[in-house]
Amino acid sequence: MSDWPSLIENLAVNPCYQAIADTEQGEGQAWSTPLSEHQLLVIQGADAVKFLQGQCTCDFSRLEKNEWLLGAHCNAKGRMHSSFTAAALGTQTIGLKVHRSIADTALAALKKYIVFSKADITLSTAPIVGVYLEKNSTHIPGTDLLLPEVGSFSLHGDQPAVLRLDENRCELWFYEEQQFKPLWQSLINTTSLTSPAFWHWLNIKAGRAEVCGDMVEKLIPQELNYQLIDGISFSKGCYTGQEIIARMHYKAALKKHLYRCGILFSPEQFTPKFESLIKDGKGKKVGIVIDYEAKSAEHGECLALINDDVSGDEDLIFEQESQAKLSWLALPYAIPK
Repeated sequence: MSDWPSLIENLAVNPCYQAIADTEQGEGQAWSTPLSEHQLLVIQGADAVKFLQGQCTCDFSRLEKNEWLLGAHCNAKGRMHSSFTAAALGTQTIGLKVHRSIADTALAALKKYIVFSKADITLSTAPIVGVYLEKNSTHIPGTDLLLPEVGSFSLHGDQPAVLRLDENRCELWFYEEQQFKPLWQSLINTTSLTSPAFWHWLNIKAGRAEVCGDMVEKLIPQELNYQLIDGISFSKGCYTGQEIIARMHYKAALKKHLYRCGILFSPEQFTPKFESLIKDGKGKKVGIVIDYEAKSAEHGECLALINDDVSGDEDLIFEQESQAKLSWLALPYAIPK
């Protein structure tokens, strides 16, 4: 672990452009990246599932089927304290992967209620690693660890939890730091290393945004398309904020969705950030940027919350001052019209 901080620092200053280019060209090369922008909240105890079931948008009973979950923890008004990926780490132990920038506030928001449960919550410092897989992979590169099916996670004794996000990606969640060194060495020997920005871009390509930084308690889950990517259960029991979220769903009141967009830009002139405005040709606000990542020195991609009635319009721009034009990119799931 002693060289882990310096590795992260070195990778962070190196663009992930080569990894993105190779991936888009279908090169099939395996890549590894430290997911240093994320941490695990660890909930442990007899009431771990029961507690989270009453607090969050997803159905934690599905962990029994070894399915990893996407979900959110909201306030009473349905606005998200945090969003997360969840998986079991062991008996009566659940991990929630959250963005590091909100880890402390996410911990505090859940701690308010866990005092009434037979469970504890802590913030882990153990590493998380993302692996981009070669085609037709059956094992973690350089190891004998079998990959689970897409949408599932697996536990292998004292090895990390393995989550299969899609055909090309998996994550390794190290619950204990001593698990890390030998497996990381195997990955160094068998894959190319790249920065966490590569994983960030892959999430944008997949249409998956998360709560981070200044986004706490500003958005409801539907504004990140969580109803379209299995991040909300509308059949389980009550949870905090459920009434607002269900009303939005059943009354079909949502008139905007998260869209994936491209941008040609000069980084010195304009870099999109959360709540950067998107305007139409008449200067009217029609949306905001939610998440962004550069994919080359001149191109970037973002997920933007945009009014449905202007989706597909070709005259939208990012911020009036920049005049940077928006282009529409495909998502791997359909947005209802």
